[in-house]
Amino acid sequence: MKSETRSKTIHYKRAVITNSQVTLQNLLETAFNSKGKATKAKQRREILNQDDESCRLINHHKDYNGMLFGQLVFFEPGRSQVLITLDDDADFYEIDSITPDSIGKENDVIDGEKIKKRREFIDSMLYFGVLDNHVVIMQSASLRARELEAHLSWLLGSYTEVMDRNSALILQDKPSEKTVAKIEKSPVKSVHLGTPVETRAQDEDQTTISSEESGFAKKVKWIPCGMGADVIQAALGADWFNRLNLDSSLDEANLQVTLEITYLRKTTSNGQKMLDNIATALRHVDGSDVKINLHGGGTINGSDLKLTGLVSVKAHNGLVDESDLYHQMHSWIVTKVRTNEIEVEDIDS
Repeated sequence: MKSETRSKTIHYKRAVITNSQVTLQNLLETAFNSKGKATKAKQRREILNQDDESCRLINHHKDYNGMLFGQLVFFEPGRSQVLITLDDDADFYEIDSITPDSIGKENDVIDGEKIKKRREFIDSMLYFGVLDNHVVIMQSASLRARELEAHLSWLLGSYTEVMDRNSALILQDKPSEKTVAKIEKSPVKSVHLGTPVETRAQDEDQTTISSEESGFAKKVKWIPCGMGADVIQAALGADWFNRLNLDSSLDEANLQVTLEITYLRKTTSNGQKMLDNIATALRHVDGSDVKINLHGGGTINGSDLKLTGLVSVKAHNGLVDESDLYHQMHSWIVTKVRTNEIEVEDIDS
């Protein structure tokens, strides 16, 4: 068994649920209990694309020291995994693929019977812990706080309906105490939001071309995407990119959009409220893309709006040691309470 330890960043979020006095932890416990609509894993699958049946769900969940922990996973049924064979004597490495069907499993039920147990490749996995309305997240490349927020809204609001349909769930960032003190002393003058304009390839000919015929699409159209493209669209209209001739990706063009929000008069003295509003609005924006200018010349970077920490995660054969991770997440939250970075009265002891 291969064991390793890696340093990972964990993120703090505060769950804000409008029109509700019930905490996020209680809502999840209600959804998962034996009488709920999301007891079985199959019931918790949120289908994201009907064509390929790609889905995400909260898989395993458990209580540890009064805190609810879980995994958010994403997978696409039947998806193949590409493999490369490293052969020191070969002129080139052989590339092949495997599918879940090619991997046998002793407990699979076959010979005409319905298969109740089957394997699929997991594309991405996120770990989270919830204590009342306090959330700790260890993100992955594809599953981030944005996806967790969207899935929880679907699970609790649209699917299980344990959250009122008139309620909204927001996973809000928490500015550091140093940042709060800074904004209380010098009010916000302007907010700069800068982000690159990205593109994605789209086949103009939607007909599928087999690998035997070509292996490549006949013609590729580059479609602007991401937040930078959204900002341009809001300013210039939905068809702005149709007036451009994008025959290549913009990745190397270093094209960026900068949005500046300026306050023309003195803001309220309630700096904490101002920071909370900014942190909420920009909660899914990368910290490096945000800069807040203060009266008097001070600056706050986007990363200062987020409360994060580092943990040493143990893994065995690529699988995270969840018991150790959950212990560290719980200890981290307790430490933040003791150092007053999270208000004591916010957490029931």
